[in-house]
Parts: sequence; structure tokens; C-alpha cells
Amino acid sequence: MTRTETRRFGRRRKVVAAIMAIVVIAGLVTTCAVTKPWNLISHLTAGEQSGSSASRTVDVATLRTASVTKGVLNAETRLGATLQYDKANDFAAATGTITQLPVAGKQINTGEQVYEMDGVPVPLFHGERPFWRTLQTDVADGPDVTQLEQNLVKLGFFSGTPDTHFDWLTREAVRQWQRSLGLTGDAADGVFQPSSVALASSAPIRITQVKAKLGESNVSPASYTNVTLHVEATLTATQAATFKAGDKAQVVLPDNTTLDTTLTAVDQGGQSTGTDGQVTSPSARVDFPDQSQVAQFGPVAVSLVIPNTSASANTETLIVPVTAIVASAGTTYAVDVVRGDALVRVPVEIGLVADAQVQLTKADGLKTGDKVVVS
Repeated sequence: MTRTETRRFGRRRKVVAAIMAIVVIAGLVTTCAVTKPWNLISHLTAGEQSGSSASRTVDVATLRTASVTKGVLNAETRLGATLQYDKANDFAAATGTITQLPVAGKQINTGEQVYEMDGVPVPLFHGERPFWRTLQTDVADGPDVTQLEQNLVKLGFFSGTPDTHFDWLTREAVRQWQRSLGLTGDAADGVFQPSSVALASSAPIRITQVKAKLGESNVSPASYTNVTLHVEATLTATQAATFKAGDKAQVVLPDNTTLDTTLTAVDQGGQSTGTDGQVTSPSARVDFPDQSQVAQFGPVAVSLVIPNTSASANTETLIVPVTAIVASAGTTYAVDVVRGDALVRVPVEIGLVADAQVQLTKADGLKTGDKVVVS
């Protein structure tokens, strides 16, 4: 083929390619004119808009639905809780050799032996202040003297009125108390040593754990708690902000009996635990002035039920199953409502939740008897 023929053949190929491109474009234009894909795209986009009331055609016979009802949703918060003693504390370390130890679970009152050191009983005294110095007739006045005399009054060794002054009456009371422990001669000298007692903030106490071995010294002999049981439940931050001391509550005991009571305290938490930056959780507490109601159970799991006392708890509203709620963008919600052979997504605002039902505080266009889709 000559060079002139080659050029002519190349021009013919370009013309054919141009004609084919025109035919393809014309075909696409014709197809678009018939199908109108922009309408389809617009329809799909409208159906997916969050918070809209867009409808879509479905086979409603295949859907699980429930009726919208109207009434009062009596909400309550049911919490797993524990019937327990207060947090255990350790007795101060023994300064001498431990020659006898207490038994875990034993209840001990003021004046009764906690353990034995160097062959001498170490009894329980109670008071908020630690004994930090030797007390005798030439000591300066102080509240620790008052605390000592209060304990001696309870044990029947001091007949005066407790005050801050350590005088000869106090010395004689201490001497009589020392003799009751088996001390004789110079050992019963009327001088009080802080290490001669095991001090707790209140009495009686309950031994929770023995922490030493016979023959050891400079270690705590045991840990202890008070003897009163209370209920404690962990809360969420929202619950802690909602509940308050004095709110009505019920405690469901292991035998399924229910005690009507009130919240003694609500702790917002956030205090350092002293471990790796951890903080305490919010909690609710219930005390029992009448321990006979709970003493037979000891530490055990219980339920704490707190009724909802908000104004909306007594208001009639539309109610739907929890499983009908559809979470939309952000913190908005909706329900899918059957309208004929179509579904309509209706935006709603929710209130209380209880017994797998939810209160609708706002639901434009929704009415009693409407069918909502449930999962």
C-alpha cells in the first residue's frame, strides 16, 4: 500500500469512529428520556432523609407490628444491690508479741478481748480519736482523757462525769480496769498505754479477717466492721443526678419479702480509691434502724427498687414497645408506622422507659391504634 493510500485509509477510520460515537450518545439520550433516572435518584434520596416522614411501599404482611396504646407508664428503676457491712478497717499493729488471735465472724463489744499480746488480753475500746500518748496524772488535759473516761464509765470502773482532766479518780479507775485484765503489782499502776487496747470508732464490732499469725509483732491482728447491715447499689451518673436522700425505695430480700424504706444517701462518686487513678462509682445507700429486719440474712445479694417520682410518671401519653424505636441521627428517634401498603417514618421524642415499653412525649400524626414496626 502506497503512502497516499495509507493516509486515505486512516481518514476513513476516523470518520467511522466519529459516526459510532454519535450513535452511542444518541442511544443514551433516548434511554434517559424514557427511564428518567433522575426521578429514581430523587425518590431514593427522599426516602433516606433522617427525620422525614417519607413513605415507602412494602409488603406489610411480612412485618411484625404492635399497636400504639395510651396510658400511664409507671416507671421504676430496679438495681442489683448488696446487703453488706461497712468497709472493713484494720486494728492498729500490735507493739508486742501476739499470743492469741480472734476468730473471724465473732462479735465483740466494749471491754471484751480482741486478741492477746505478751500474754495479756487486749480489749476493745471505742472512740473517734486515736489514743496517741501515755495518760497519767501529770498529763495535760485533752479530749483523749475524756474518751478514756467514757469507756471506763461504760465498763463500770469510773463513777464520775467524763472530762478532759486525768486526776486521781481516773488513775484509780484505770488501776481497777488493769486488775480486771489479770495485771497485778506494779503492772496495775493506773497508767494508761495506747497499745493496751484495740480501738474502733464504735462498738460492737465484727471480726472480718484475721491478718496475723501467733508469735508475730508489729502487724495488725485483724480487720473489722461494725455489726449493722445496709444496702448499697451502684448507680449510673444519670441515676445519681436523679435520685436523692429521702426518695422512696423498696428492698427485695432473698426470701422475696419486700421492705418499704427510703434512700439514706446518694453518693455522686468520683473520690479517689488510691489505686492507679481509679475513682469511686456513684451509689445509693439504705440503712435499717431495725436490724432485725435483715440480720438473719447477713451479707447477700438483694434488689433495690426506686419508683420514678417525676411529673411525667403520672401523665397519660402514647406508649410503644421499646423495640419499635428507631435511632436516627444524633439523639433523635423515630418509629415506622404502617399506612395502608406503605411505611411512614415518624419522628418522636421519648420519655420514661419501663417493662420493655417507652413513653412518647411527642409524636406528630401518631395516634392510638396505629401499627408500628417492631424488631
